[in-house]
Amino acid sequence: MLGIAEQIRKGTAQGTVLLLEHDPAVFTAGRATPAAELGPGIVPVERGGKVTWHGPGQLVVYPVVPLPRRDVRAWLRALEEFGMAVCGAFGLPAEPSVDGTGVFVRGRKLASIGVAIRHWINLHGIAINVAVDLQGFHAIRPCGLDPQRMSDLSREAGRSVSMAEAIAAARAALPALLSPVPGGVRA
Repeated sequence: MLGIAEQIRKGTAQGTVLLLEHDPAVFTAGRATPAAELGPGIVPVERGGKVTWHGPGQLVVYPVVPLPRRDVRAWLRALEEFGMAVCGAFGLPAEPSVDGTGVFVRGRKLASIGVAIRHWINLHGIAINVAVDLQGFHAIRPCGLDPQRMSDLSREAGRSVSMAEAIAAARAALPALLSPVPGGVRA
């Protein structure tokens, strides 16, 4: 991610969107994580937000792109809109968080957002729970929330949602997120 961002900054690369699934699972702690929530096995990272879980069954979308506008709040809202569009592809009535850090369906969090901005280039992004073992969230306070508030697309849709379906929905929602990103993007 950092290498891609540096190439974009130098003008030798265009934006890239990384779509991935962390396996094995990992706990990461953003800059807002209280010291009391840091511990063995939790990896500090440069993104905003608090501690969270990334693992199998979760689609993580890292848009390593120049921001369309030099407005971080607008970018966080755009990431939320992206997450809501992915939920909408499965008929789910998604809502943004009040602070630009996630997407909720019926009061349950399905997607978490944490970014770092360097030279107006985005790092990190949005993690969308597709079909996860929610026990990973029970070892922490995900994004400072009660772990019972976490859910995924499959549970909320009342059917098994495959990673391939989630990736297809994410790819369909990317143009709205990335328009207009200078120089184009590959995903």
